[in-house]
Amino acid sequence: MNFHQLYIFKIVADKKSFSKAAQVLFISQPAISMQIKSLEDHFGTRLFERNTHQVNLTEAGRVLYNYVEKILSLVDEAEKDISALTGCMRGTLSIGASFTLGEYVIPQVIGRFKNQYPQVKVFLQVTNTEQIAKRVSKNILDLGLVESHVDDQELVASPFLQDELMVVLPAGHPLAGKKSISLDEFVALPLVLREQGSGTRKVTEERLREAGVELSALNVVMELGSTEAVKKAVEAGFGASIISMWAVQKELKLCTLVPVRIKGFSLLRNFYLIYKKNRSHTSVVKEFGSFIEEGAFLY
Repeated sequence: MNFHQLYIFKIVADKKSFSKAAQVLFISQPAISMQIKSLEDHFGTRLFERNTHQVNLTEAGRVLYNYVEKILSLVDEAEKDISALTGCMRGTLSIGASFTLGEYVIPQVIGRFKNQYPQVKVFLQVTNTEQIAKRVSKNILDLGLVESHVDDQELVASPFLQDELMVVLPAGHPLAGKKSISLDEFVALPLVLREQGSGTRKVTEERLREAGVELSALNVVMELGSTEAVKKAVEAGFGASIISMWAVQKELKLCTLVPVRIKGFSLLRNFYLIYKKNRSHTSVVKEFGSFIEEGAFLY
């Protein structure tokens, strides 16, 4: 029996699933099963009742779980106290980031955090806002960094960075010479948009509804699963789009995309740090959360 096996045991118990524990720990399901069998061999009894839908703790498993919680809490306190003395924080951190953040902002954030805490291992998953919120809610991820506010009472959403969405046109478009266009001109454009579930798509639709625009009136010619694909489609002349300013810096410098604003129409938004309410986080997770909320990555 070792500390690693106890940690795996707790994750399986929390998730009630070997496969979900494997997702959290970034190891294979057979490896999870092998470690749990080793623990059960050590104690000479089954720790989980297995069925087709989920796994549940046996009576012996519940006894062990109570002790494991105390052990892991003491280990976290020890790491925190030693880190304070040595300035050397250790541990793991699993983060989810929506596409715009994951591709254009978070790599820089993680790099700066790792400069301060080189012994911390960071695992990053990049997918859309909807999926990140689900994985944080299910404790698959420690924290999420997303592009729109999430409607989940189990999650806390804290704004940490402002963004501006902008309409982008291909170079040479008839409207590209204008600094701003009317809302009617925008609605008439063929549009290349991100897929449903994307934070950028959600904010765009919310603002249009607020302005009285029926979404059915939009001329959506393509829905694509990544910001890079959207940019390429716009550059190729398939339509206009609404994209984060963080995502188009290179294209604006190269003049392959041209930004325009919509008169009287605000596309400012916040990026959010999300985490689960009432979840006990490690000192590493708490430190990264503070790093984000205090904007330390900007300096």
